[in-house]
Amino acid sequence: MPMSTSSSNTSSGLNSGRRSIPFLLVVGFVPVFTAGLGTWQIQRLQWKLDMIQQLEDKLHKNPIGLPARIDLDAIPEFAYRKVQVEGTFDHAHEILIGPRTREGELGYHVITPLVRGEGKDTILVNRGFVKREKRDKRSRVEGLTSGQVQLVGMLRDQDRSNSFTPKNNPEAGEWVFSDIKQMAAFSGADPVLVDEIYNGNAGEIKMRLAKGEPVGRAATIELRNQHMTYAVTWYTLSLATGFMFYRLVRKPRLSTLSAAQFRGVS
Repeated sequence: MPMSTSSSNTSSGLNSGRRSIPFLLVVGFVPVFTAGLGTWQIQRLQWKLDMIQQLEDKLHKNPIGLPARIDLDAIPEFAYRKVQVEGTFDHAHEILIGPRTREGELGYHVITPLVRGEGKDTILVNRGFVKREKRDKRSRVEGLTSGQVQLVGMLRDQDRSNSFTPKNNPEAGEWVFSDIKQMAAFSGADPVLVDEIYNGNAGEIKMRLAKGEPVGRAATIELRNQHMTYAVTWYTLSLATGFMFYRLVRKPRLSTLSAAQFRGVS
């Protein structure tokens, strides 16, 4: 009978050892995998920095005029280029996208069709930010520019969306995402968007906001770049799990002896 107990314990110890091998393989794979992700993020960081530099080079070139008929397929090539446009704002088909924030204040971006004249495409202009309390056009009459206007802006490409991007509800006047094609179809313009550039000082910006005049964007590139943060996170996780794997491998295994085996050894 003691023999049977000894055999059972030995078998249990072997099975326990076998079960630990898959666990060790998984733990050993994690630091390699996370190190790979960290390296991938470093590569993505370099790609993002190169792209930002290319866009900065575009942005610092002199403004160009838009052709009468704009080739939509060429927009990605000229995205972030300064362009000079002129025409008349169609305030009746204005769109407010929001909520948006500017220096801690809630508000909206004003998207207005710009009628460039006979034989020319009507485009969309993001005129900039207005405060939340200036949402109603009647509260910002001074911002409803009439007559011929000329402005310099930045040609934009379509922002990327994903499964978490909220949906617009044009019929209810609820716009939360800058969907160029959808805004163009709703307002009767062509799917071309230009962000108006404004270079005023802080005092001028404050006055414009108080009167309800939209404040355009600065002539800068604003792209999300968190790749270094992600890389540090993945490398830290790789080091932590690597150390855990080392401790598991180096940990001495305790022999499990049955009472009968112990008496036999004694």
